[in-house]
Formats: sequence, C-alpha cells, structure tokens
Amino acid sequence: MKALMQAQEFITASEVYKATFGSCSNVFESPSMAVPIEVSYSEQQQVQLAYFLRLLKQANEENRWIMFIGQDALLDKRLLINAGIDINKVLLLRNTKNQSKHLLMAKALEMGNCSAVIVAGEIESFNTPIISMAAEHGKTLAFVLNQNVKAQLTFH
Repeated sequence: MKALMQAQEFITASEVYKATFGSCSNVFESPSMAVPIEVSYSEQQQVQLAYFLRLLKQANEENRWIMFIGQDALLDKRLLINAGIDINKVLLLRNTKNQSKHLLMAKALEMGNCSAVIVAGEIESFNTPIISMAAEHGKTLAFVLNQNVKAQLTFH
C-alpha cells in the first residue's frame, strides 16, 4: 500500500479495498488514511461506488459516525441501507456558516468522532497536507466523491 501511495498523490476506493482485504488488515490501520480516497463513478460505471460502499460498511462497524458534508455528497438512503450501513450512524453536515468544505472536512477528520468523512468535489481540492494530517490524527477515512459525474447518477 505504501508503494502505491508514493506513486500517486491520491488513491481510489477500489485500490484501498483491494489492498486492505488482500492483506487481511483493517482499513483503519492502513496508511490509506493519510490521503483522500477518490470515488469517481457514473450511471454506466459504478465499480468505484461498489468498493466505496464496502469500505463504508466496514467503517460503519466502528463505534463512530459516518459524516457527509453537504447535501451534494449525501447518497440515497436506500442505497446506504441496502449496502448494510446503519443510517442511525450517518450524519449530514449542512454548511450553514458558509465555511469552505475543505475546512469543514479537516475539522471533522481531526476530531476523530467519525470513521469516515465524505465530501463532493474534485480530488485535487482536498488532496492537501491539512486533510492528510487531520485524517491520520483522527484515524478517519476521507472520501471525495467526483461531483461532475455524481449528478448523472439516478437511483431506482
């Protein structure tokens, strides 16, 4: 996993899932927490979404929250339930004080009250030392949903 992280500045949900479960280690003990995890998917290509949901299900087993920052990051309730995620552990943070999503994510990661923090946007905007240090400090997974293709996804 470390070699994979050194080769690129961010990793995808499928890479984290395969590396974690291939080595039978806990995703919260892996170095993948130190970088944002990109989840890019569309209606036609939902592989990353499937891996993301598997990682969220594992995060859900922790006695901590799963936080979505902003309505645009929140996934369909039925999708979460079908993936085995306890929605009673899911929080939606609405940006009422017009703070940047980057700052909100860093704060949520660092607090350590969440097992996963999810935001919608471009991975480049969140792939910063502040996010990496906050995720490592809080032992929290940081996910960035690709905002451009998320709008195309429809749930039936």
